[in-house]
Amino acid sequence: MGADHDILTGLSRSYLFEGMSREDLEPLAAAAATRRLVRGEFIIHPGDPTDDIFVVLSGELKSLVGDADGYEVVHFLHGPGMTVGEAGYFSVERTRIVEVVAVVASVVIRLHRSGLMPFMERHGNVKDRALEGLASNTRWQTTMISSLATRPLADRLMLRLLELVDSSPERASGEATTPKISQSTLAAMVGVSRENANRALATLTVQGLIRQVDGRYVLVDEQRLRRAASRDWPLAGRRDRRIGRRTRSRPAGAVPRRHRPGVIRRHSARPRPNP
Repeated sequence: MGADHDILTGLSRSYLFEGMSREDLEPLAAAAATRRLVRGEFIIHPGDPTDDIFVVLSGELKSLVGDADGYEVVHFLHGPGMTVGEAGYFSVERTRIVEVVAVVASVVIRLHRSGLMPFMERHGNVKDRALEGLASNTRWQTTMISSLATRPLADRLMLRLLELVDSSPERASGEATTPKISQSTLAAMVGVSRENANRALATLTVQGLIRQVDGRYVLVDEQRLRRAASRDWPLAGRRDRRIGRRTRSRPAGAVPRRHRPGVIRRHSARPRPNP
């Protein structure tokens, strides 16, 4: 399979371009390029110009904010078919404010503003989809921020598990299933230590609400959990979803132990201790 065919296929399976014909996508694919990332390699740094949107062709990325001490708060995981960089692309400042790093070896499609902007002008539904995706992300982030002050840790973890289920096509025996994710990454998604996240996950498991299978979390009664999670506010559904994995990948959360140019410097994800 050639690189051009890979780009066309990758774009057509993305939420942004879903339903568009290959003929419509060919001009955009011709202006696009792929980039291979090793595990732990940054693709976005704070302060970078926002001239690109990336479509994940394979692998997995995470967007995060971190500090000099190595503490991380992970905003979202981005699997195959999902897009990265829309928020900065549409911002007035046109500078990045988060880091995006490869969780495993990954390939992304780079869509530069010079080719993407005229394409969006010709196909207004693409911009509409991008804004819908941004709105759903913002609503999820607002829910998570509100939950920091109003919900116990177990509830916050459950919200994140529901968000991961929303962005995943996988079902285990008809049950809602997350992508593979490490406890360290999940803890960083709610801003607590892995130990505290582990205790809360154990409580949810004992209550029969979740179970862990091959690095994934299965929500035993999804509708019950959604009703409980939405008792204070309605939950927004994620628009940007990953496609089924074509190859087996390693669990999320690890980074390389030695520094290489462009590779993440932190040796482990260290979410902030729970107050």
